[in-house]
Parts: sequence; structure tokens; C-alpha cells
Amino acid sequence: MKKGLNKTGLNKAGQLTVFIIIALIIIAAILIILYPRIRVYVSPVTPSGFMQDCMSQYVDEILEKIEKQGGSYAPENIIYYDGNTVEYLCYTNEYYKTCKQQQPLLRQHIEQEISDYLKPRVEQCINQLASDYESKGYQVSIKKSEVSAAVNSGNIKITANSPVTLSKASTESYEKFTINKLSELYNLVMIAGSILNWEARYGDSNPETYMIFYPNVKVEKLKQQDGSKIYILTDRETNEQFTFATRSLSWPVGYQEQEFVK
Repeated sequence: MKKGLNKTGLNKAGQLTVFIIIALIIIAAILIILYPRIRVYVSPVTPSGFMQDCMSQYVDEILEKIEKQGGSYAPENIIYYDGNTVEYLCYTNEYYKTCKQQQPLLRQHIEQEISDYLKPRVEQCINQLASDYESKGYQVSIKKSEVSAAVNSGNIKITANSPVTLSKASTESYEKFTINKLSELYNLVMIAGSILNWEARYGDSNPETYMIFYPNVKVEKLKQQDGSKIYILTDRETNEQFTFATRSLSWPVGYQEQEFVK
């Protein structure tokens, strides 16, 4: 007789295979029966979550705009650079003289620009929130919104004081909604402020000096033909930029050429 599995062993292995197949069939049948009852639970969107989603797009919009334009949404004293209008933050239209700062409280100015841009858009979000909940049978009470922005180290905090009351089986009240946007704008604005002080006092600044003290920030100074300078400050980790212009201690083109010949 050849060595190997005997009939008893073969029978046991076969029975085990049959049991496994039957078990799989039973499990499949149970899943088919219960499948219509299976539901994926999704957390309902809360008023805070709704406002977060609605406001975030507008926060991104205003930041992208003002960071390219020197801190203003609609700058007036401008120079055109790379297809954008860039505001002069320190300016004189005279030769041989240092500039005068146009936004001495730059950070506060930017905060006000953000707040002014967001206020009507927060009202839109609140009205959308009210409409959404009213369609679900809620009674909604809203009051006029007040919006404030704070440019802090590492983030920008948007606070919308927009009292909302939702009533159905019970009553929920919300006094304000807050968004924290990760941003290095604070650091860039602080460096810009130092550069502007140098421009106002001495008529120029040294980008290399700033990059020694702030290695995480790239400082570019691009001189223009009319004596203006475009500064581009870039956070090396996030690539966030802040661009502004100055015109200080400028020399007539002919005078510069004459000095160069000498």
C-alpha cells in the first residue's frame, strides 16, 4: 500500500471544505438580506460647520488679493508689476528725498481690509444658513453681523459676531462663529514694516541682512526704471508671499547714467 492520506483523512478534509463553503454561503445570504437596512451614518452639518465652509472660500479670496497688492483690496497709489496693481507703502514723487510711509499701521490696516471685505459675505452665509434650516422646519432668528479679523503669529482669526437662534423641538443659540486660517502673513508684515522704516529713514534697505536674521523668509528687491522698488517677501516653507512697492531717494535717469560713466 502506498504511503499518503488514507480514506479517513480524505473524508475529513473534504468535510472541512464543505463546511467552509456552507459558512461562506450563509454569511453572503445574511449580508444580502440585511443590505437594504445598512446605512452609513453621516454627522449632520452644524451651524458652525456650515459657516466654516461658507466663509473659508472668502477668506482665501481676500488673502490672495491683498497679499499681491501690498495689503489693500483696492489700492490707489499703485505701480503695475507682473499683471498686478501693487500699492506703494512708502512713497515720494520727488527726487533725492526719502519716502513717507503710506500705511504706518500696516497690520491694523490689513485687518480692517479683511473685515470690510468679509462683512457682506458673512451676511450672505448667515442668510444661506437661515434658508437651509427653515427648509427643514426650523424657526430662525438672525441679527446683524459684525466681523473682525486678527492677524496673529501663525494664523489669521476671523470672528463673526452673528447671533442666530434655531427653534424646533428645542432651541439652539449661537452668538459668534470663528475661523482660524493658518498663515505666515504676520511674520511677513513685520518684516515689511522694518523694510519700510529703512526706506523712510535712509532711502533703501538690504535684503541680505533680513535673510540672515530671518532665514525662513526670502526677500527680493526689484528695482524699476522710475526709481521704484518692488519687494517680494516669501515664506520658504509655505510659499506664502507679500508684495509691496516703495519709491524713496530716487535719482533722475540721466544723472544716474552720468554718474555711471564717471
